Amino acid sequence: MNPTLQGFLINVLVGTVAGGVTNAVAVWMLFHPYEQRFLLHGAIPKNKARLAKSIGRTVGEKLLTPADLLEELSRAGFRETLDAKLAEFIGAALETERGSLRSLLPVTVLDEVEKALVELGPMVATNVAHYTATPGFEARVRVAVSRLRTEAGDMTVGQVLTAERRAELSAKAATIATEMIEESRNDGARSAAARIGDMLLRMAGTERTRGFLERTVNDALGRAEHRRWSDVIDALGEEAVVKWVVEAARSPRAVALAAEAATAGAVSLVDRPIGRPGRFLPGDAATRLAAAAGPALWQWMESQLPRLVEQLDIQAMVERKVLGFSTARIEEIIRNVTEKELRLIVRLGYVLGAVIGMITFAVGQLL
Repeated sequence: MNPTLQGFLINVLVGTVAGGVTNAVAVWMLFHPYEQRFLLHGAIPKNKARLAKSIGRTVGEKLLTPADLLEELSRAGFRETLDAKLAEFIGAALETERGSLRSLLPVTVLDEVEKALVELGPMVATNVAHYTATPGFEARVRVAVSRLRTEAGDMTVGQVLTAERRAELSAKAATIATEMIEESRNDGARSAAARIGDMLLRMAGTERTRGFLERTVNDALGRAEHRRWSDVIDALGEEAVVKWVVEAARSPRAVALAAEAATAGAVSLVDRPIGRPGRFLPGDAATRLAAAAGPALWQWMESQLPRLVEQLDIQAMVERKVLGFSTARIEEIIRNVTEKELRLIVRLGYVLGAVIGMITFAVGQLL
């Protein structure tokens, strides 16, 4: 073989191998070795913390800004989807037949709800006691009695107190009076006449006493059914009626009745069927509510998103996520994106090595 040609081929071959192997080693050393060995450490494993921090900062400051998120959500039709889902949710909430809270709530939640409702009675009773003790309550009672005297003065007692209502009122009045009598027996400062009366009532028995009081109240109300309310109030006197109502409202028994009524009413809500809420609203209520709530909800999201992004600390989240990846996983991610380019770098090394070999041969010939 011609020595010149042989020298040319050797220079090109050596340059090609040198260039390709050098670039291949450089690409390999981007990731290897994973741990430091013989003073060698892959560029990416060595700077993994800096890489994670850089990726986190880029994502947090450049890629996931509140403005970019809102723009992307709007462009992707998210708002239209939100409006459609909101209308669907409101329509289902208003038009679906629902049972009682007892059938809808989990047992653990139901227990807490019932505890809260039971505690509602004492709370209401305390508020009632505070309110009835104020001068304003007495003034309101006085205004109410005066209005009753003026506006309902021509109505008869029987128009308001029907036979059923009269019987119910008599029963409740007899029960309350009997309980008050029983409670008053514990008062050691009572007069001798009161104690004799207690003895007679005890001999008659509680049930007989209650029945007697019920009949007495019912008969008294029956005798007054043809009288006008104005006549009743005039006979008693407005101030006397006001005083009686105020004293009755401020009595411990009234406070206890308020507590019992509040507790019973609240607890009964748990077993009362909810039904279809939309029956109380116009037919187009769901559409109108969705049209009104959609813009308000979107505006709220726009106002809350910057604060939400700040609280999420996306930069730190991404940084921790990257640091949690193994070096092999990071290599896999990078290679999946840059595999073609990395191969091209190696091939360019062979090409450039061959060119350098040619240049080296030419320079040698010239010299």
